[in-house]
Amino acid sequence: MKPKVILIRLSIFLSSFFIYSQSDLYIPKEIQKAYKNETRSKDGKPGGKYWQNSVNYKIDVTVTPTTRLIDGKEKVIFTNNSPDELSEIVIRLYYDVFKKGNLRGNPVNQDDISEGVNIGKVIVDGVNYDLSNLDQISRFGTNMSIKLLKPLKSGNKINLEFEWKQKVPLTQRRTGVIDDSTFFIGYWYPQVSVYDDIFGWDKINYTFDTEFYNNLANFDVNITTPENFLVWATGTLENSSDVLPTHIHKKREKAKSSKELVNLVTKDDLKDLKLKNNTWNFKATEVTDFAFAMSDHYLWDALSQKVSGNNVLISTAFPKEIAEKCKEVTKIQQKSIKHFSEDIPGVPYPYPKFTTFIGIEGGGGGMEFPMMANNDGPGKALTIHELFHTYFPMYVRTNESRFAWMDEGWADFIETLILHKYFKDEKKTSSLYSNFRLGMQGMIGSIGDLPVVTSSQYMGNNYGYHSYTLPSFTYALLYQHLGEKKFIECFRAYIRRWAKKSPTPYDFFYTFENVSGEDLSFIWDSWYFKMGYPDVAVESFKNGNLIVKRNGERLVPISINVTYNDKKEKNYSTIVGPSIWKNNNKIHSIKIPKPDKVKSLVLNSDFPDFNELDNHYPLLSEQYKAFKLDDNIMGTYVRKKYQVDIIISKENEVFKLDIPDYRMSSYLIPIDKHNFVSTDGTIIIKFRKDNKELELNFQNYNITFTTIRK
Repeated sequence: MKPKVILIRLSIFLSSFFIYSQSDLYIPKEIQKAYKNETRSKDGKPGGKYWQNSVNYKIDVTVTPTTRLIDGKEKVIFTNNSPDELSEIVIRLYYDVFKKGNLRGNPVNQDDISEGVNIGKVIVDGVNYDLSNLDQISRFGTNMSIKLLKPLKSGNKINLEFEWKQKVPLTQRRTGVIDDSTFFIGYWYPQVSVYDDIFGWDKINYTFDTEFYNNLANFDVNITTPENFLVWATGTLENSSDVLPTHIHKKREKAKSSKELVNLVTKDDLKDLKLKNNTWNFKATEVTDFAFAMSDHYLWDALSQKVSGNNVLISTAFPKEIAEKCKEVTKIQQKSIKHFSEDIPGVPYPYPKFTTFIGIEGGGGGMEFPMMANNDGPGKALTIHELFHTYFPMYVRTNESRFAWMDEGWADFIETLILHKYFKDEKKTSSLYSNFRLGMQGMIGSIGDLPVVTSSQYMGNNYGYHSYTLPSFTYALLYQHLGEKKFIECFRAYIRRWAKKSPTPYDFFYTFENVSGEDLSFIWDSWYFKMGYPDVAVESFKNGNLIVKRNGERLVPISINVTYNDKKEKNYSTIVGPSIWKNNNKIHSIKIPKPDKVKSLVLNSDFPDFNELDNHYPLLSEQYKAFKLDDNIMGTYVRKKYQVDIIISKENEVFKLDIPDYRMSSYLIPIDKHNFVSTDGTIIIKFRKDNKELELNFQNYNITFTTIRK
């Protein structure tokens, strides 16, 4: 080889080394084994020997509303694409969570407690299995293990058949009875568990505490209901013209290419609704699950959104009693799919349809399924959040049972970012990041503030903070540090690499490093792997030189908001990224413009901080002296509808707001004697009627409610 060629190749090698220097992270043995087996690689891509199993389901099910009975027959073809011989097939029977004696993380309606799923028949490759023979079938928790007569070799298929019965649960936990003639039905069929390259068979028991981890599967499902019930489901409706009345079918065909809203089923249509045929056929390819909903008194709106040259059918099904509140939901979905596909993450919506089904209004929660969601109301944020779950964990098949932060955190972050950027009617705070701060402030530094990588199955009551609030903030840190352009480039690559596959946390870490060309260990270490809390303080402010001291181990940017005495001067704001701390330095100096006119300044009002009181210049207690404040505002106020306590107390001469049930906490800045604002600027607090009432306005969510003193 010529010396010149050698130098060129050496130059390319060295430049690529300096562009991408991989973090030296703690790697558990399960992940190390995957690297050794080449199913995954340390650049974040699927390995050359990556594999995953596949499943085909053919299901016929009848639902009888008067008895809530689900009566099903199912044929399954399972393909073993693993390199291993399998001696058993693990089947999930989620309804066994209601079985007498089984573990449950939430209370349930006593009428749901039963013997669990009634399995009538199990056939394996034509052989009838004896359900009472423990050498053939055993049930444990919500899993059923089928012992094979001979091992299923790598590359081979096995045929399974099931007949079963169970009831739609009265307990509304992601799925169940909405009202006497409205059901949302999920986790309802015998489902083959995941066997993967990391953990083997997924045998985590379903107790309501965590969510799910599913195979990539194809479905062909026939759903039989009474002749006046509409059905919405995962997949495409294959026999629309055979089941729907002609005029509704024609409107549905119009909606499939209409940008404008089409009222498919109106109040007038419900007066004498009768189907041509009461068996609905839905098909779905390469999805993770199948759910459906049914009702005899729901309205139905639809329109479409063009994505990569194809029309996506977008629907909303909702109670006629709240029709006015639901009229914008379909448009919200349309706008969200457009921005998801074209902007953030900029990956085309991957399925032919989406349906938002709105159940009992007021709960505020929702649950995602492939191509549909079950939402407890028409809220904009909720609609966007559940729709984004299409990407995680549906399109990118994250293991929610162990790594819920890999899907809920993304949905939380993207929901907030999309609202902030593209929904112009939303009230904005001065910073995107203040949207994440409030839910963290009451938890940071507590015993439950665990590293992000902690497995979700151990979270218990800490699940919400650990799966939603904490990871969504860490994604916001990445967004702030990398900048939007590079962040989206990394995020888009991550989705495309792992579309229809199952990434681990390390595939996420290393993809972002590989694509960005940066060592991001200062973020991974401080937030994902170590205990600690974020905390910065004003060390001093003299002659325009602000000295900021870092007291916490978890790294955050420095945001500065300066208010000037001169009203003609525009207030000053800036953010310095978290990379300033990457060398473990404790002090950072920042020049503040026009220091002689500074009235006050505050650090990190939009980032979580363990001790807020040392973030102000002058101290908040000094600023309080300009107001004649009444200590009688202190006490406990309650929102009776939800029995939520709001506590006003005083620490170091500064009033403090705590909402323990939601782990929210903030000191208060006075506007006048009766009006205050939270330190992050997101909550306006008003005391009224001689301090007997407290009004809270959450500006980020455009929600106001009044509480009364206990």
